[in-house]
Amino acid sequence: MSHDLGEPVHWQGRQWAVTAYGIEALDGMYHVPFSEIPGADDGPAPWLEALRRRYGTDRDDLDAALKVARGILSAAAPTGAEG
Repeated sequence: MSHDLGEPVHWQGRQWAVTAYGIEALDGMYHVPFSEIPGADDGPAPWLEALRRRYGTDRDDLDAALKVARGILSAAAPTGAEG
């Protein structure tokens, strides 16, 4: 079971992909927009912990997708901005 991923596809693993939308399951069951992806220092998001606990989730693949997505977000963040 698969579906059309959002273009462009930045990375594709065994079960998860990072697309222009965010993180998508290759089977089309789960989609997480970039706006809901926490930064590395923000701690885990509730959706992330729920997906990690779901039966059949490839945790290593999900973690790899999260790392790629965070890298994309980091590269897109304005530099020199003070918060």
